[in-house]
Amino acid sequence: MQEELKERLRQLEKSFDGKAFRAIIDQVKRDKIKDDEILKLIADISQKRFMENAPFTLSVPLGNLLELAVTAAAVILAFQVNSDWMLYISALVLLTTLHPLSHYLTGSMFGIRFTHYYLDGPARFEPTLKIDYFSYLKASAKARALMHASGVVITVAAPLIVAVIALDKGASAAAAYLFILFLALIVFELLTSTKIGDLMRAKREYVYR
Repeated sequence: MQEELKERLRQLEKSFDGKAFRAIIDQVKRDKIKDDEILKLIADISQKRFMENAPFTLSVPLGNLLELAVTAAAVILAFQVNSDWMLYISALVLLTTLHPLSHYLTGSMFGIRFTHYYLDGPARFEPTLKIDYFSYLKASAKARALMHASGVVITVAAPLIVAVIALDKGASAAAAYLFILFLALIVFELLTSTKIGDLMRAKREYVYR
């Protein structure tokens, strides 16, 4: 069976078929195949397709540095600028920057690596990490599920982080609005992410446990 999979993957290297490629990945996950050659073939094909289609990429170290710098700036400005609007802007910034950082930190804990940052999302401006499929498929299904779910958890938590800052500054009205945003995000993620986002991916991977 594994030799057949290798041959199918070599054919896909020459003539890519997305449906066939996804079917092989599903089989590898379902049968818990950890053969290095198969996983490397999958990773190479995935990376080749990514580089052909990604218009803009950054290395992971540089991307993480930028994400951390913007995150720190948002937190500092939330503390230093006496404006409710600055608190709201900081919360929105953290929604964006903490999401990929949570994927990176959680994935790294389980040996999942990433190859690049790129822009994704509905408007193609959301910083996103490209998964290294070799390490991703080497990891357990539970680890993959946790890596995906971490993005949703920290996204939902971001307004609460700024709400704490708002309370510390005595901006109780802003804190209340940020708490409402937190509740709205929970509803939004439950309605959308379970169908097309990280919660859907987490559930998908957990099935393979």
